Amino acid sequence: MKKRYFIVIIGVLLHFTACKNFLETTPIDALSPENYYETEAQLRSALAGVYDRMARPQTFGDQMLGRMGLEGDEGYYARTSARVGVSVYNTGPSDAPIANNWQHWYDGINRANFLLANADKVEMDETELAAIKGEALFLRAFYHLILVSNWGDVPLMLEPISSADQTVAPRVAAREVYEQILADMKQAEGMVKTISEIGHGGRVSKSAVRGILARVCLYMAGEPINDSGKYIEARDWAKKVIDPAPEDGFQHDLNPSYQQVFINMCQDRYDIKESIWEVEFYGNSADAFQENGRVGSNNGIAYSGEDEAYGYSYGFLQITGRLWHLYDDAANLLSSDERREWAIAPYRITGTPAVEIPFTTAQIYERTSGKWRRELELVAPKNKNAGPINFPLLRFSDVLLMFAEADNKITQTPSDEAIAAVNRVRRRAYGKFLPNESVRMVQMMNGGTGYTAAPTVTITGGGGTGATGKAFVNANGTVTRVKIIEEGSNYTSTPVISLIGGGGSGAEAITLLSTRQTSNADLTDDQTATQESFQELIEDERARELCFETLRKHDLIRWGKFMINMKRIENDFINGDFPVPRASSSTAYGVLSFQNASPRDMLWPFSPREMALNRGLTPQNPGW
Repeated sequence: MKKRYFIVIIGVLLHFTACKNFLETTPIDALSPENYYETEAQLRSALAGVYDRMARPQTFGDQMLGRMGLEGDEGYYARTSARVGVSVYNTGPSDAPIANNWQHWYDGINRANFLLANADKVEMDETELAAIKGEALFLRAFYHLILVSNWGDVPLMLEPISSADQTVAPRVAAREVYEQILADMKQAEGMVKTISEIGHGGRVSKSAVRGILARVCLYMAGEPINDSGKYIEARDWAKKVIDPAPEDGFQHDLNPSYQQVFINMCQDRYDIKESIWEVEFYGNSADAFQENGRVGSNNGIAYSGEDEAYGYSYGFLQITGRLWHLYDDAANLLSSDERREWAIAPYRITGTPAVEIPFTTAQIYERTSGKWRRELELVAPKNKNAGPINFPLLRFSDVLLMFAEADNKITQTPSDEAIAAVNRVRRRAYGKFLPNESVRMVQMMNGGTGYTAAPTVTITGGGGTGATGKAFVNANGTVTRVKIIEEGSNYTSTPVISLIGGGGSGAEAITLLSTRQTSNADLTDDQTATQESFQELIEDERARELCFETLRKHDLIRWGKFMINMKRIENDFINGDFPVPRASSSTAYGVLSFQNASPRDMLWPFSPREMALNRGLTPQNPGW
């Protein structure tokens, strides 16, 4: 009988599938542990099996992407059919996504433990062997991090489980689990390769270890551990990513374009300066390899049509008004903060062929997450539930913000270095790293009538060049939207847009330029006046920069603001601080997540089955 994570679970007992650069290994038939760890190829395949747990449907391959409430106050699960479940904070100990998530992380830990226990049997280059062991050690720690941050006191598994007869693995105090995580990650930091040696973000590098160590220390410094001394370590680890030693041979930096960070993920391009560590996905499930996920399908711009160019997306996550209002220019279709129109969908998609219809400023709560757009996928045909888009686990902008937060806690007043780190993130957000002005958006003034095809878009004048667009026409013969395909550059004034042909008439639009030269990205004196004002700014900046990257709920918890912020959103829905369109069933339903949220939701429950199999899983977490 299967004993969940107590059963012998070895990566080699399953077929391992290929995944981009790293997981390119041939599937291997089942072998016993005694006979398996004999060659370098087998060891690398076993390591692929440890990584594999991150890409499963029960983890980042599906459930954690919008279906487990990890977005906190940034958005809500927009499905009227789901009134029960972890996605809407209305669940119980038997919740299947929670139980399956738990099982898969312990599966991964046991795989790592088997590798670590047997790796030295293999004769191979010592540096390569150390790197493999370091990656497995780090992944074991990272999986424990997910467990302890979501369940609190959990079993600490440091040896492989080789007998189904083991029935007691006691809960270990969260602080002790965190200390072991730190010890494992620090040891791994001296074993793994630099990111320049690896060449892509799909494997654990020194930069990834250091950045995640900063995150671990911030979790320990905040609630519920409250070990304020860890702020010093958090700052130091983040600093090692920002200013690495010469022997590391690589300098991280922000991609000049915020939207390009996510375009790269959608199109299978690595950018190791910005995106330090990613969960890798591959293909469309059309061949033998099954390492694909639902990035963009779960958390993209909703589309249920059959236009192959766009691909299906459930659009599970719709945004809150509070997230919208964190960005500048809330009353306008275009924000001077260039992140908003990429992180938050500016349009909806409908029909076959697909038509893009822009949202109005009154349709805040109807907008979905927009970072991962399936129309950008290069793999064809697009599968409804299986795609190749990678998901970020650590980006350089996150490291900069973690450094600033930790430094502010230590110095108790904003330092020049911390302010500079935040301004670096904000300058990218306001396009300061891009040349001159571009055409960022087109606003329809009149959709016209009688169009049987999309008119040709021409953009002329304004002193610049290179801007191009694409028009969309609905079934009623109206031009609904002009999408900017290429933004162009060097515009000094608003260019003229013309819509020619298509069989209709009367369509009129205006172009909207970026404000890179005139906008003020840097923090104000008020924002940096005190430790408190700077901390509040950083908290908001993390939402603007990192929304929908599964970090927000745990940020709110460690700041002691989870319940405060969730109830603020409930108030927004009920009392209309930011207007909620009641005509939409999904938006009217969105309040349930925030009404349901209670202090017990800061930790997930242990499933009754796990508690029956493991007599050490007592007591149950509070409130469950």
